[in-house]
Amino acid sequence: MNKFVRSLAVTLVTALALAGCGGGGSAAGNSSPVDNSNGANALLAAPSTLANICTPDGEKAWIRSYLNDVYLWYNEIVDVPAVNYTTPDSYFDALLVRNRDRFSFTSSTGDINGFFQSGFDIGYGASLVNQAGKLRVAYVEPGSPADQQHIARGAQITGIDGTPVGQLDSAVQTAALYPSTAGTIHSFDILDEGALSSRTVQMAAVSVVKTPVLDNTIIATAGKKIGYLVFTDHVATAELPLLSAFQNFAAAGIDDLVLDVRYNGGGYLYIANEVAAMIGGAKVQNQLFEQLRFNDKHPEKTNDPAYRMYFANQSTQLISLPQLNLPRVFVLTTGSSCSATESIINSLSPFMQVITIGGTTCGKPYGFIQQDNCDTSYFAIQFDGVNAAGTGSYTNGFAPACSVTDDLDHALGDRSERLLSTALSYSQNSVCPAAGFSRSQLAQSSRPAAELERYPWRNNRILKPGTR
Repeated sequence: MNKFVRSLAVTLVTALALAGCGGGGSAAGNSSPVDNSNGANALLAAPSTLANICTPDGEKAWIRSYLNDVYLWYNEIVDVPAVNYTTPDSYFDALLVRNRDRFSFTSSTGDINGFFQSGFDIGYGASLVNQAGKLRVAYVEPGSPADQQHIARGAQITGIDGTPVGQLDSAVQTAALYPSTAGTIHSFDILDEGALSSRTVQMAAVSVVKTPVLDNTIIATAGKKIGYLVFTDHVATAELPLLSAFQNFAAAGIDDLVLDVRYNGGGYLYIANEVAAMIGGAKVQNQLFEQLRFNDKHPEKTNDPAYRMYFANQSTQLISLPQLNLPRVFVLTTGSSCSATESIINSLSPFMQVITIGGTTCGKPYGFIQQDNCDTSYFAIQFDGVNAAGTGSYTNGFAPACSVTDDLDHALGDRSERLLSTALSYSQNSVCPAAGFSRSQLAQSSRPAAELERYPWRNNRILKPGTR
């Protein structure tokens, strides 16, 4: 599996993506139909004429033509000799305009489709962050191997297969933490939150089914009913749990909503649209959710009504979406809040007060169209997105209204947990609480202390064919 795991300290970013068409499979072909090493873009054939020639040279020829056609910065590509790169993936990476683009990537088509359509992910079910140099658990998928071993939020992994984490080669550590195949077995030294000594557990990787809505509850406080929703992934399997949660919130008549997306890297854009529509309610109906803008080779796409997305009023199962009709929403964020998650924030901002609490979001207004070729899915940035007010280009992310560091010492949903506690205080007093946060904490909060370990295909906005 081509997972492209990010390093523990890197600030994670997001993507705006569309699922495109194109085929996999094999085709005959022994050499590149064009010379891709001399920068002669005018001589490049159309991508469709080069597709599915599944030899290294054939795939490289298609890649160069594909980027010349759709890449947002196609005219800034610096050509490199294709022969210098042993794999199509490495050639694709070499052509990217890295001073602008840290985000384009490739993946196995089967892997990426399995995750977004069914929520499957190979692993142990523990999502990890780096906090102050410690490898800690952000949350655990219910029923996963980590859950069965009673590993919980805040636990620290101190060793792998008998070797302290700090002494492990990064490649060895990555292979153990993010196995590519089910059945892979490793042992882990776990220091549980509040424990004085570590314990050793052995876990076998499995195909974990994601639980994209980890928690939804109504918190009663000082005469108010506050809905709290923990939302981790914009995958297809999130739609019905989200619909159920918002139906409960609407029936209860909540006064405020706290949307916890601190670890949500994005996914299907139609899911983000439905979430934003349910929050905004009547005030956003028939209003623009997001407009996509492509490179100057494709004005027909920029001007196509299909790429002007309006707030939804039904689910994909044609169920009417409940409407909260709230004047404001609290959104809990970190640098791991990306892509489709940022679309929720950006799309609602012209219509209601969006109060972000935590850290600055990852900042990726750009997008992909998934293009499949020879069993590999290519994601090259093709466009950016703007809201109804024409606002986009948030490459520095959305800064929080209340700057607060992530708190792994309390469970998600615990009223003492720092981000939630801040939201509850703001709900009552309409200001960020000043007490309880040192000057050093506030100074650090623009660089989130906890960065979720993610693969690039978990940081996307994907427009599923047949949806808004």
